[in-house]
Amino acid sequence: MKVLAIRLGRFGDLILLFRALASLKARLPESHLTLLTDSRWVPLAEMCPAIDEIIPVDRVEMRDGSSRRAIARILRLMSSLRRRRFDAVIDFHGFRESSLLAWWSGAPQRWGLERFDHSFLAFCFNRTPVVEDKTLHASESFLRLVAAFAPISFGGSPGPALRVPDDVLRWVDETMTGSPFAVLFVDAPVVERVWPLDRFVALAAYMVQEHDCAVVLAGDKAREARNLPVRVRVLSGLSVPRLAALVARARILVSNDTGPMHLGPALSTPTVAIFSVGIPTHFRPTGPVDRYVEGNPIDTVSVDEVTAAVNQVWESTSRRDLRR
Repeated sequence: MKVLAIRLGRFGDLILLFRALASLKARLPESHLTLLTDSRWVPLAEMCPAIDEIIPVDRVEMRDGSSRRAIARILRLMSSLRRRRFDAVIDFHGFRESSLLAWWSGAPQRWGLERFDHSFLAFCFNRTPVVEDKTLHASESFLRLVAAFAPISFGGSPGPALRVPDDVLRWVDETMTGSPFAVLFVDAPVVERVWPLDRFVALAAYMVQEHDCAVVLAGDKAREARNLPVRVRVLSGLSVPRLAALVARARILVSNDTGPMHLGPALSTPTVAIFSVGIPTHFRPTGPVDRYVEGNPIDTVSVDEVTAAVNQVWESTSRRDLRR
């Protein structure tokens, strides 16, 4: 069976989708699963073992480039989808553009996610949609859509949502030698989600002293950090695979509410998230010992609150095998 999954963005939502795609592949192990997504997220999608093929779409170029070129690219994409003759398409995005692509594919089975805050093009689908529920975690809506599409499992348990390439893991092992380390991800797409950098530095100093670990400040904003304590280093400008490998090898991840925060749960790295304008119920880290703190505006979140959450997570986990 040839299955097309559509999710055009964003980084964190795509990570949350991978768990559902792993479940789909376990239910239909002989299926050929193709993901249609934004070209910016291809390096991320390449680390999802459930995906057999990726169709990239340069949405930024279509939005900001010439109208003539955008129309030509859309027509080529539509022709490609129809030519591939998918047996089923699942629209995990729920926007008009993704719904229309699902309809145009001509797949005999067309399933969709009906978002609570967007109009739904019902004519694009011939199967009952799954309605997004903001009281549930975002990943649950994706899983419910897979369960509706393939209610009976013909395979085994789902495989990993993400698998980091061995060569990138070796890079981390060569870069971070010695004691366990923590990763603090300091970036976010909007200022309302960015915890002050000096507080991340204070948290790093605390973790070095109290937990005897090295600390990595990751993210482009980390370049602005000053007066860093011993054993605290900056790694910015990382590729997606290198960031994922760093998180995979870390003892703990502390992150703003942003896409890379979801790398922690996906890679079984204990995670502490710092929320402000986001919705923890919908986007919190989902690991068994994960925690989050919340304050709006975000600078009302104190260093003491975050260190308390870090201590809870640290004490809840045994020393992890950094070469797993």
